[in-house]
Amino acid sequence: MRHLRLLTASTAILALGACSAPSSSSSVRATSTDRDAAPTTPLVLERVTTKVPFPRGLTIHDGKLYALCRGRVRDYGGVTAAVNDQAGTIYEVDPSVAEFAKETEISAAVRDNGTIFTEPDPHVFKLWDRAASPPNADRLTDRPYCGLRFHPGTHSFYLCAFSGVDMGGSKTGKQFSKNLSDAILRYDLRTKKWYEVERHDTFAGGNYPHHDPKHHHAPHGWLNGPDNCLAVGDWLYAVAKDNNVLARYDLRALKADPEAGAPPSEIVLGNQVACRGHGTVNLAGHSMLAYHDGFLYLGTRTSSHVVRIAMTPDGEIKAPIIAELLAMLPAYDAETKKSANLTDMAVGPDGMVYMISASPARVYRFRPDPTKVWDARDGSAKPYADLAAMTDNPKMKSENLLVADNGDIFVTSGDGYAIHQGSGGVIWRLRRS
Repeated sequence: MRHLRLLTASTAILALGACSAPSSSSSVRATSTDRDAAPTTPLVLERVTTKVPFPRGLTIHDGKLYALCRGRVRDYGGVTAAVNDQAGTIYEVDPSVAEFAKETEISAAVRDNGTIFTEPDPHVFKLWDRAASPPNADRLTDRPYCGLRFHPGTHSFYLCAFSGVDMGGSKTGKQFSKNLSDAILRYDLRTKKWYEVERHDTFAGGNYPHHDPKHHHAPHGWLNGPDNCLAVGDWLYAVAKDNNVLARYDLRALKADPEAGAPPSEIVLGNQVACRGHGTVNLAGHSMLAYHDGFLYLGTRTSSHVVRIAMTPDGEIKAPIIAELLAMLPAYDAETKKSANLTDMAVGPDGMVYMISASPARVYRFRPDPTKVWDARDGSAKPYADLAAMTDNPKMKSENLLVADNGDIFVTSGDGYAIHQGSGGVIWRLRRS
């Protein structure tokens, strides 16, 4: 076991996705070499904790690691009222505690590594009505939670609250209800209270928008399927994978007054962006964000590409928006229902972009260079680490990653459909031996 200094929020997790093929006729070649894809020394996978039920977000504050409980689906393969999945709870975890992943018995140190930092406020969160019968009768619950971040300026944690109830889908022919109460929520350390940053406020049968933000006061419901957020300077950026938007929120009033209310907000980018040298690129499934060295990185889960956009020193996106195309991976295929399945990414201290695929659980990396776009649309991407293989679990599912300033990588994993007590889950650490 050893102490780790974690990255600051400005180099936190970044969720990434995809773009359409560039419209330019200029050559775009794969530049991911074996040297970039493979670790320079053997990698060791360690368990950090199994205490956090279904972790679905990682962030750091004051040298401590914080993890968000996602919550489980509640009908097909989900929990009953007998199980408290702690959805919306934030845990504080000791990042220096770890044991080798190959250990069959989980040690007490790892099993008990974590304490509840804060729990969801039922006046702000739309928590599951545990008395609902059947369980999916409650269709307005904030679930799943994801995208946990910390912003020093407002002394606040921010999270995405993606609402929905899994009603069986194609397996039962029942409807899947989602996006009815999507929100961005904030926990302020100064007041020890939860607040809304944005919220859908009208039941509309799953349609978006639920109200017209041009004619309604904040908080606005810009995001249909909020999947990630990131604070840069005095601004909070957030992405939505279902209506393909990047929005931003002005946090300056909240810096001075935690009770200033929902911050002013606006849409920054939709499903198209001009990319230098490649014309207009179509984006689908905005799902991942990161900041590094004056650039906001944006990735999409559906179209499976990564772009970056130049920012001013105070965290505003430079106008006009001209992005740089960095990577293209396999996009979603309607016939196979498969894609690169990338759900999160981070820029490491080595300047490399690290990405996590949800299933199979693998970590990829590439060197961001707009003059040498990493084109792996043919499936040629070599994993930096195959976590499914390293854990001998081909069904392992991962969602988020965070990179420490010494290069160590923290990864969350859990399966919302696994039938066992609680919702399970592990936070892993991947490091060079």
